[in-house]
Amino acid sequence: MLVSGITWILSNFTLALFILALTLVFLQKMVLDKNVRLSESLYSWVTLLPLGIGGLYGFVMHAFFPDFTAATIGWQNSPFQYEVAMANLGFGLVALLAFQASYGFRLANVIGITCWFWGDAVGHIYQMITQHNFTIGNAGSWFWMGVICPFVLITCILRLRNSTR
Repeated sequence: MLVSGITWILSNFTLALFILALTLVFLQKMVLDKNVRLSESLYSWVTLLPLGIGGLYGFVMHAFFPDFTAATIGWQNSPFQYEVAMANLGFGLVALLAFQASYGFRLANVIGITCWFWGDAVGHIYQMITQHNFTIGNAGSWFWMGVICPFVLITCILRLRNSTR
């Protein structure tokens, strides 16, 4: 039971962190600080956990376990894995910094993450349609978090923009 739980978390790491982020948003809003803006709390926790920590996890997986990681996506390993690792590292670090940053920095984070993740989503959809690639790394929770997280951040950043006017 414990091993299968750990396996599920590691196989669906960004989803697990997204669920943790939603849990922390709920606790922050209902228990710790009832006056916190929902968009502020949601932006912060989603940025810190699935994007920041998730980005660092992606870096480690692509840089140090490229054969395993490529196989979970349904691909062969290639030197491109290193480039994906560096993108994960860079965006993961930016997301960590955006957790408590200025509005402009947060907006830049949202733009970068959205371009990257939604661009990846288009590529994954193409692979699903043309190659029938429905592996967990191509069509599973990684794909859905790449679609959902930018949408959540766009919604939050627009609400934060409107509340600062």
